[in-house]
Amino acid sequence: MFVLAAVSAVEILILQRSITGVVRNFIVIAVISFAAMYSCSKWVTSRMAFIITVLGIVSSVQAFIPDFLIPIAAFAVLIAVFASSPYLGISCLMIFSALPFMVTERPFEYFLFYTVTGIIAIAVIYGRRRTGKYIDMLVIFSLVYLMLYTGLIILKRTGITPGLIIFPVIMLILDVIIMHIAGYRYYVNVVWSEEELYLDVVDPEYPLLMKLKAMNRREYKRAIHTAHYTELYADRFGYDPVLMKALGFYHRIGVLLEDDASLSMRTIALVLEQGFPDDIIEGLREYGDAKAGEVISAEVSITIIVDTVIINLMDEISKGNKNIDLNKFIDKTILGLFSGKDALLKKSAIPYNALEEIRKHLKGEKLYYGFLN
Repeated sequence: MFVLAAVSAVEILILQRSITGVVRNFIVIAVISFAAMYSCSKWVTSRMAFIITVLGIVSSVQAFIPDFLIPIAAFAVLIAVFASSPYLGISCLMIFSALPFMVTERPFEYFLFYTVTGIIAIAVIYGRRRTGKYIDMLVIFSLVYLMLYTGLIILKRTGITPGLIIFPVIMLILDVIIMHIAGYRYYVNVVWSEEELYLDVVDPEYPLLMKLKAMNRREYKRAIHTAHYTELYADRFGYDPVLMKALGFYHRIGVLLEDDASLSMRTIALVLEQGFPDDIIEGLREYGDAKAGEVISAEVSITIIVDTVIINLMDEISKGNKNIDLNKFIDKTILGLFSGKDALLKKSAIPYNALEEIRKHLKGEKLYYGFLN
């Protein structure tokens, strides 16, 4: 990251010939870059650091050419997709956007435009990285981009010139092409190559699940039924069904190990030993580390909701309570996860409409719950 600070310092020296500006910007960019990379250090390999440095240098070239010719949003998407981290993508986006504007001290509105369009690009593309289907998302990004750019022109009240129209269109085309290529290459090089592993992991007869069935049938039943619903809701709400099914199957697989470590640590140890894909491991890690007051992803939130309903129902049934008012029981169970000072899902990222649909669907599953006996 200090390379980017050094490059920006040279650019300032060339453009502004100001030693004070060189020192000031070197320190600011070095500190910002170091803080951003440190906060995302677990995703920054040596190879990724090299890619970030190269893309950062290319982004800084924007200081020497007309605005809107460097596809910074696409660079951020590329990093987010291949590092499997939207946080790293957004951190790099902020750095890439800041570099040319700190060098030439351009208006803040342009920095804001680059940043907002980049965040939108990451938001619409990242969730589709395992599907290989990006065209509709790229269309949405293009429309939002044009709308924001139109707003920028109105805000600046700038006279319309050929360059004002041509350069942003060129950047938009470059953004779309690079994002499409990055998404496709990720799908081909990563998803296809790991497809067999993903399918093995979510096979109900996977060795870990068979071992769980032999050692603890109650935990096995809990995992199977949780996975049934997490996969169902993934399909319904547009989440990754493989990831969600894996969360349902393995969120408590650590019960297979008998040691003093926490259940979460035992679970992660087992899936690491089995060589599970990184996104499944991260999902299980988030599930195990979930705490009240922290933001919890929609996927993990759904797993927690389903698992809590399933285990509470199993407990009631094991007590011989066959006259359960399912409507009240499920309402009370879900309400306990979301309300109260120590509610686990108080800051859940699950959309309200999805939560309500899950609540209604679980209430209507009276016949299915007979399998919990």
